[in-house]
Amino acid sequence: MLSTLIATLALLSAPFQSAPFQSAPLQSAAGRQGPNADPQPKQVRCDVQVILSTAGAPDIAPELRPIKRYLENSFGNRYSRFEHVSASRLLLGKDQRGGVSLPNGNQLSLTWLGAEDGLLRLAMEVGSLKTQVKVHDGGLFFQAGRKHKDGMLVVAIRVTAVGSAGP
Repeated sequence: MLSTLIATLALLSAPFQSAPFQSAPLQSAAGRQGPNADPQPKQVRCDVQVILSTAGAPDIAPELRPIKRYLENSFGNRYSRFEHVSASRLLLGKDQRGGVSLPNGNQLSLTWLGAEDGLLRLAMEVGSLKTQVKVHDGGLFFQAGRKHKDGMLVVAIRVTAVGSAGP
């Protein structure tokens, strides 16, 4: 059985582009970056891409080209084909839960828990996995390891702060 893998990657230099949406440059609503960004944004936007990774002749869907090197670095030792299955966008307020149905029948659930030490903290549940993830504003992480068809599902999640909780 393939164990669940979570790989957190800071993709602060590569904007996440996915049809039908694109994220803006990495800035808070107040236009500040990094440690000067809003300490507690009103919401987070989670751009979720579901990917089927398989062996075979190397190929990557056009929608996944912006994250190609991260997919290859993380999963390229076992998989060389990356098919774009679906894209979803969740807009979550603090302690709000959102979900995405996966093609293997599982449900991915994300709950925004707030900002902590300059990082956005989310609870993530899929199948029997329950964990928390901390990611930089605009950062990307993967949840992978669930078998599907003749490969493995990879879920790419980019988390971006939206709005300001200040006055």
